[in-house]
Amino acid sequence: MSNKPPIEVPQGAIRLNTDSQRLEFFAQDRWYEMATDTPNLGDSPAGVRGLFAGRFNDTSNNATIDYITISSQGNATDYGDLINSIYFYAGMCSSNRRWVHFGGAPTNPSTQMQYGQFASTGNGVDFGNLTQHTHYNPSGVSNQTRGIRMGGAAQPTGSQNNIEYWTFETLSNSIDFGDLVTASRFAHSANSPTRGMIHGGNDGPNGAVTSIQFITMSSLGNAQTFGDVGQGLPTNDGGNGACSNATRGLFAAGYISPTYVSTVSTVQMATLGDSYEFGDLSVARGYPGCTASATRAVFGGGYYTSPSTAYVNTIDYMNIATGGTAIDFGDRTVQGSYLSATSNGHGGL
Repeated sequence: MSNKPPIEVPQGAIRLNTDSQRLEFFAQDRWYEMATDTPNLGDSPAGVRGLFAGRFNDTSNNATIDYITISSQGNATDYGDLINSIYFYAGMCSSNRRWVHFGGAPTNPSTQMQYGQFASTGNGVDFGNLTQHTHYNPSGVSNQTRGIRMGGAAQPTGSQNNIEYWTFETLSNSIDFGDLVTASRFAHSANSPTRGMIHGGNDGPNGAVTSIQFITMSSLGNAQTFGDVGQGLPTNDGGNGACSNATRGLFAAGYISPTYVSTVSTVQMATLGDSYEFGDLSVARGYPGCTASATRAVFGGGYYTSPSTAYVNTIDYMNIATGGTAIDFGDRTVQGSYLSATSNGHGGL
């Protein structure tokens, strides 16, 4: 939308900028973005929408994006497709209007970023590029304006410690944010409106990362230590099965030799400390995706090895305030693991 006003626009006039979805007012000779809070224009008409993107199983990779309305149990519905069918091991985060999917690969890690709108359906569209090639589940956190990638890996033998960010409303390449305390991939991520964090993970050569790290999303800089993965809990070498509301982060699934587990752990994000057990998934598995509203955490897809090896399309959910054992929600449109997930009502918004 052009910043040049129509002829004879009255002083103090207000309009909706259809490109940025922000309210603007006219003063002197141009339009200015209003500093006051604007309505949540990005919400889907049916309520908070959760997305699951991509998948991997032994026979194929898949570009499918499907969605749920988090307040209503039922099977997922087709949304569209990612730009390519190669994207697993990827990350994802969002504002209340726009989602961004980044990184991933079947063989060679990618720098690609792509996006879409929550209020509609359709295929991913090019957004820009990351500063580094990355896969192995880089962690994504976000607030209303800024998306952030934390960690991941550029090759199977190592992990990345860099953090980078972008502004959701501006199509562009990512920009350096800082560094993690400890390099990590396959970590769980969660966010409040002010903090983004990763829980555990794997550093590649040395194995499990047992710490929890956090950043203040509004301020560029290095991560700090939040606490440790609670004793006896999986260190979450298990993919992106984590999400949050504004106060609580939930970290689901992971691997404790010799199998994947159902454990869900939690932290209160305003208070530094260790994670602790909070409940269980309905099906023990690794590498699910997780999406959330203010009240519900919803876990989709994954992979398990006992009693037999299988990729699942299971979706289950729990109340974020109370935890406990997750309840059946429905099914994804495809079976698989290593997927990414986000929503337009998560804890960072």
